[in-house]
Amino acid sequence: MLTIYVAKISTYGRIVATVAEEAGIAHETIPTDSKTEEHRARHPFMKTPAVEIDGVAMYESSAICPYIDDVYNGGALQPDDPLERARMRQWMAVNDHYVFPLTEERLTLPRLVVPMMGRAPREDLIREALPAIRYYLQVVEDRLSEVPYLAGPSFSLADIFMYCTLVGVALTDEGRAMLAETPSLTRWMDVVGARPSLQATRWPLEMQAGV
Repeated sequence: MLTIYVAKISTYGRIVATVAEEAGIAHETIPTDSKTEEHRARHPFMKTPAVEIDGVAMYESSAICPYIDDVYNGGALQPDDPLERARMRQWMAVNDHYVFPLTEERLTLPRLVVPMMGRAPREDLIREALPAIRYYLQVVEDRLSEVPYLAGPSFSLADIFMYCTLVGVALTDEGRAMLAETPSLTRWMDVVGARPSLQATRWPLEMQAGV
């Protein structure tokens, strides 16, 4: 049994849940305030998600997801070929360090979450970020114009990480417009998004928007 302690709506919480779905293990999501002392015991840097699985406590999705896949899924989401595995890790890092921070802070949260809180987003900050977001999407497009999946021929953890980030982008008007310029990336999103694991972890906003 996997327990995921996470914010109510979380890209990385969904990533972990999707890997659990791929592994066929039961999981429970506990909405969590990361700033509490209780959560500090789970994650000393007070971030989410943190997990407990069969008595093992762990934090950081880049560690959690390979562990779940190795122990409960026979490593099916990680290529055996050394170069393909390196590419998988490369694209996981691209998502973690470049794509997610920019799109989350400057597009997805302002467009989707801030209005839910009754506040107006900073339109100037969104506009300033769009050229860089377009460039990042083009980098992913260039890769997917060469291979079916980010690591190469096979679906991997890298695809789960990137898809869960970019589906938030696809829920915004600006994101949809930019994705219309990336046919290979759009094809990949259709293929990856149709997997049962991603269908099982869809957000309500996705279902409303038909994404």
